[in-house]
Amino acid sequence: MTNTTMNTDVLVAGTGGTGLAAAYAAAEKGLQVLVIEKQPQIGGNTKISSGFFAINSKEQQAAGMQLSTKEAINELASYNHYLSNGVLLSRIVNRSADTLAWLEKMGMEIKLNPTTNTTQFAHRDNPYRGGSYHMYQHKDDSYQRIQQTLEQAGVKFQFETTMTDLITTDGKVAGVTATTADGKTLTINAKAVVVATGGYGGDAKKVAKTMHTPNLRTLGVPNNGEGMAAMVKAGATDIDSHALIHAAQLAKSKVTQKTSNQHLAGFSSNALTQLLLTPQLWVNMKGKRFANEDVVYDTVEWANAAWSQGGKYLFVVDQATLDTFTADQNVEEVSQAGPGAATGRGDFTKLAEEAIKGETAYKGATLAELADHAGLDSAALAKTVATYNEAVSAKDDQEFSKSTKSLAYSVEQGPFYAFISQAAYLGTVGGVRVDENLAVLDDNFVPIPGLYTGGANAGGYYEGHSYPAYEGLASGFTWTSGRIAGTSAAEYVQQAMTTQR
Repeated sequence: MTNTTMNTDVLVAGTGGTGLAAAYAAAEKGLQVLVIEKQPQIGGNTKISSGFFAINSKEQQAAGMQLSTKEAINELASYNHYLSNGVLLSRIVNRSADTLAWLEKMGMEIKLNPTTNTTQFAHRDNPYRGGSYHMYQHKDDSYQRIQQTLEQAGVKFQFETTMTDLITTDGKVAGVTATTADGKTLTINAKAVVVATGGYGGDAKKVAKTMHTPNLRTLGVPNNGEGMAAMVKAGATDIDSHALIHAAQLAKSKVTQKTSNQHLAGFSSNALTQLLLTPQLWVNMKGKRFANEDVVYDTVEWANAAWSQGGKYLFVVDQATLDTFTADQNVEEVSQAGPGAATGRGDFTKLAEEAIKGETAYKGATLAELADHAGLDSAALAKTVATYNEAVSAKDDQEFSKSTKSLAYSVEQGPFYAFISQAAYLGTVGGVRVDENLAVLDDNFVPIPGLYTGGANAGGYYEGHSYPAYEGLASGFTWTSGRIAGTSAAEYVQQAMTTQR
């Protein structure tokens, strides 16, 4: 097996938003930058994201939105129960608008999605959640321009090259080892390394272990945790990595990784998504109701509710509800959260029968038969449905405070149907402990010399297993943290060069 040695000032592993931002930031400092990427093109998992979280951007100002970073920081810290790294959180939010403008100069086309246009209807009255979304436009062209910008700045790319480990010398990170698609082993000596490999969303077993359930669905992201494992081996601590759970999907439905102006990643063209994305009666796998189904209007809260039941639940409807949807007379607002629902009419009974044949739904002439077919507790389901029907009749949900307008459909007219829904995830977020400069810290909170990270490998921006319900938050953190990491790595190298003179 051939072993090749390469040398550079700053080595960046990964070309998602974190790696691209880090590479350009380091190149702006006049340093030699080499980027390795396991895929044959740039973009990583960031490319399936739809937008950038920023506060007080020029786009928001032009739209007359008066948003303050002070309020955004307060809301995010409160959402995270102050378990996040406050210094890091503050720096990221305060740098968000400037980094967005910097990203646009790199070549990304941006369009503000105002609060009134939010696809998450629960955010309509919250500009910090719904009006923070700066959506990427014409992404293929935008990413091509970004690559050209980096190449013109002197950044070198090596594709189909996977990071395997960090090289350390005298306690300092001094490069990486990597493997090419043809089996060649690379030793890349570098004065500083930015690990931007994007978490471990492609490692289904590790995700299942981290999230304590095997029921989550994935879009098949390519990140397998190589960078995270190497950093932990070098002395870092994984403090909060977890799956970025993202709404829910019909079981076994065909979905896409690509996003569009109409839909986020995970979209399914099946018209049954109109039932998935309206607040029908939800029950867990014991037959008990477990949440206010209005969370379907918030991507994060919807996913969180599903995850609380092991990432899998059923929505239950009767024949009358299917008939109503078939006749296109649904009175509930169809959510556009997460992947969004397929529009248009359809024969919902026929679609339901197809789902049963595909073993993604259950049917019963009676509730008892439905419970038997779905493996539910019959008495629990009967009690759940009776209580729910009372709430619909009274327009008063004493159990979970569901809104009156969402108490639209009772479950009374057989046959009865239950459809399997599973929480989905778009890779992982969180990761190793870092400081506000995105330097990786050891257990004593001391920076590991020469090692930096960001994006889906950096911990401290989120809390536990929950992703804050602010649109574009992860993608905004990706670019902003990458920029800071690249700048910090370059300054570390420059300082070392000055010391050696």
